[in-house]
Amino acid sequence: MQTEDIIIDKQRLVLELLQKNNINKLNDFINNIKIPFYFLNSSNFDLLITTLSLNCSLDIIKLIYDNCNYKTLNYEVRHLFHLYDTNNNNYTNYANNLNKAKELMYINNCLKSPLLVPLENSDFQIAEKFINMKKLSFLLENGFNLNKFKIELLSNFEFKYIKMCLENYVFDTNFIKYIFNLYKNRKSISKRNFNHIIYSEKNKVEIPRSLYLEYLDKKDYKKVEYLFKYYSTAETTKFKDFILFYLNYFDRNFNKQPYYDFFKFIINNDTTLPFSKDYAVEENEIIIRNKKLKLIELIKNNDTLKLKAFFKKNNYIIDLLYSSKDEILKFINEHNPSSTVVYILQEYFLNNFSNEKAINN
Repeated sequence: MQTEDIIIDKQRLVLELLQKNNINKLNDFINNIKIPFYFLNSSNFDLLITTLSLNCSLDIIKLIYDNCNYKTLNYEVRHLFHLYDTNNNNYTNYANNLNKAKELMYINNCLKSPLLVPLENSDFQIAEKFINMKKLSFLLENGFNLNKFKIELLSNFEFKYIKMCLENYVFDTNFIKYIFNLYKNRKSISKRNFNHIIYSEKNKVEIPRSLYLEYLDKKDYKKVEYLFKYYSTAETTKFKDFILFYLNYFDRNFNKQPYYDFFKFIINNDTTLPFSKDYAVEENEIIIRNKKLKLIELIKNNDTLKLKAFFKKNNYIIDLLYSSKDEILKFINEHNPSSTVVYILQEYFLNNFSNEKAINN
């Protein structure tokens, strides 16, 4: 049997073991194979990529990595041997049929890498089958450098993946080595040049606005704050305008709740977002003040339909319009509303302050 045939036969055997996710038999195979295990890697077959694609355990990934002499995880495979296709239930039959090996060959113009292969489909529900946090962490810790990283590939992924990739990509090992060498060699550098280096590194990845908007709309402000770290410091004013514009855009019920919730987050947290607590307090006080004025108008007009609609639309903030039962009673006495309006006020206000079910006139 020719050497090429032996390699192909061994590839088929190791593929079967990887499909079964059996680390014990794989370990025996590695120990008993008569050729170096890493010889099974070729221009169209890669053990690490195959292991990731088949969703093998982290222990198997480590075993493959330890036995394949990978000098770097940033290697490239021009002709990727697609052995696992989620859309093709017959992939096993193809893999076992060596006569159809060419049909398994996917010639592509883009060079693949072990990390980007399982991440290339920007659909977390699919990609999660291929790679999890432990596997991703293992690849990054062993020197995988996201030099081709585009955050758009991760836009639909869980945030933990986005965060891990960003932290590996920006201020990465190469950047740290560069700064360390400056210090080690005692090379002088002006403050202006140093700030430019930091600025360039921080802004080498552009966060799509759609990602900010997704978390802003979900009121996941911690994630908005985290992504802001990678926003150009020279465009802080634009960022503020951008946030305020889309808070208005997300105000689907026209009740100012997106504004109020966002500024409440600013008030209650020590955040790096470019909004001061004083500004946030003032904005929310304006919202409350305007709500009070609108409420007074509706009560004075005895407009019960609009009053009910007002309470329903502004339920998130009703308990902040008046601070006590006495304040509400005083307000009712001053404006002498109809009994129907009084009942509505009792329903939405007074029952929140006490267990009383009626207002004694």
